[in-house]
Amino acid sequence: MNFELTVALVGFFASISSIVFAYLAFKRSDKQEQKTDGKTEGVMFSDIGYIKACVDRVEKNLNKVDERDRNIAERLAKVEESVVNVTKRVDEMYKLDST
Repeated sequence: MNFELTVALVGFFASISSIVFAYLAFKRSDKQEQKTDGKTEGVMFSDIGYIKACVDRVEKNLNKVDERDRNIAERLAKVEESVVNVTKRVDEMYKLDST
């Protein structure tokens, strides 16, 4: 009976220890997985922040280019108006000279 009791106790402790080791392995794996996920998430957030900063810079540059384009268009309109006035004056002067 001692032998059977010893075998039963050894089997019981082996079962309990395998359950404990499996639980500890699961916890360790879960911690490592969470750590890896945290690093990946952190990298993603930093990349998103960098992309956002780049988009903001591009928008500012686009606004500057748009403003320069408007200024050039206004100046061109004034030049065209001046050219029309000069053309009229030259035509008037030509008419006066030819009479």
